[in-house]
Amino acid sequence: MIISKIVTLNFIYFNLHAEEVINSNYIKDDKSGIYGDRLQISTIDRIAEEIDKDNFASKNIVFDFKFINACQPNLNRTVINIKNKGYKILLIDISKKLCEELAFDSIENSNNTLQGDIFTKFYLFENAHNNFTNIEIKPADIFYEEFKSTIKKYINPHSLPHSSSFVYLTSYVDMKKFMSYEKELLLFSIYKLAIKIKTKWQNEIEYGPILICQSMNSAFIVSILSTFLKLDILIFDKIGPINKLYNRLDNTISDKRKYIIVSDLVCLGTEVKIVKSLIQFIGGNCLGNVSLIKTETLKNTHIIKENATIAIFSIKRANNKELNYDIFTDLESL
Repeated sequence: MIISKIVTLNFIYFNLHAEEVINSNYIKDDKSGIYGDRLQISTIDRIAEEIDKDNFASKNIVFDFKFINACQPNLNRTVINIKNKGYKILLIDISKKLCEELAFDSIENSNNTLQGDIFTKFYLFENAHNNFTNIEIKPADIFYEEFKSTIKKYINPHSLPHSSSFVYLTSYVDMKKFMSYEKELLLFSIYKLAIKIKTKWQNEIEYGPILICQSMNSAFIVSILSTFLKLDILIFDKIGPINKLYNRLDNTISDKRKYIIVSDLVCLGTEVKIVKSLIQFIGGNCLGNVSLIKTETLKNTHIIKENATIAIFSIKRANNKELNYDIFTDLESL
């Protein structure tokens, strides 16, 4: 399984660290989470097999090396084999040191861009006038467009009121179906969420905060996150862990631990507020909440920082019409 492959009109994108995380944790089973930074031959071989299998119409390939700091010896042979099959290859966010170790530094292209010790662009071909060198590559934008076009297939008309938040929604995001049919993109999204969590709470992660969720959808997400981040989990279902019944909440929430609430989609945040209140009532420390998708119903300047949801995709003013997603109250006509 290749989780990060994104096919655009002009190139095929692969995130090598994301593929290494999958390879290390689910194929090689070394349980390094997202903390491994050494690219293995078996990882690049899986990508090469994917390229051979699909025989892409576009012959331009982008390999994203962000978070990769080392490689197994002779890994460059696989990359050169791909190149020899007629593909133009661009490496982004690769260290100068790694380029030298892989013996790529002998390839000269005036469009290669070095910033400090990192090549933001390194072309594995010498034709500086090739059209590929004129294409702007922004991984965040590539992922955003891929996720947006995919999630649109799972947004359905919805006429019932949102029972927990007392508003009307024009549409319903079928997260269960998305998670069932888009496994590769789902895993890539959870990987990206894990990176965001690690970045946001880098000082707290080493002390082992607990990932907590309150639905079956988010239970799946949190189980993958726990592997990626090497953290414990606590699963709630209707204000009670699904695997055991407790008479007292303080049997499950500890005032000595910190918690991160995980959701699949945060609309107005009512369920998140309930869980956060329970954690704080017992004396636990809620670091914040994260989600795959969130709706932005306020301007960023009006959101209290500690209440902001960290997500990998936002339904917001810039895209809600395209997604056919609106929120209303009875104070105006629907």
